[in-house]
Amino acid sequence: MGHNSSLRKSQTLGMPHGTASGKLRKKILFHLLQKHDENICFKCNEKIAVVDELSIEHKKPWEGISSELFWDLENIAFSHMRCNRPHRLGSAKIRTPDGTAWCSGHQKALPVSEFFVSSAKDDGLDVYCKTCRREKDTRQNHAKKI
Repeated sequence: MGHNSSLRKSQTLGMPHGTASGKLRKKILFHLLQKHDENICFKCNEKIAVVDELSIEHKKPWEGISSELFWDLENIAFSHMRCNRPHRLGSAKIRTPDGTAWCSGHQKALPVSEFFVSSAKDDGLDVYCKTCRREKDTRQNHAKKI
């Protein structure tokens, strides 16, 4: 009976029941985000207008790092599908929305105006924003004096 029930559900829905259930959960989540004015993109800070634009993402990369980061709700954010770019570790470049660059200190995209120029990187910008670079340099200089 299980197979026939599943088949009937899929036929009625026009797609596999699991796929439909996932779409329904996403619609419910988006409805709640809109209701509480929390449908704002983590990356570009603009409103997410329709459910098809909604993406759930991890602020900090977790894969190969920590399962706790995967489950940590403080590490979850909402973004536009176009803004949710995969994190790239190591020497690979992290793709960010136009006009932004990845800050290794903040672990998020910031406006390019927040970065010093660096000829060492392909995009011509430092890996840290100006604030993080100053803090890092201050800590290093302090450590050298000790």
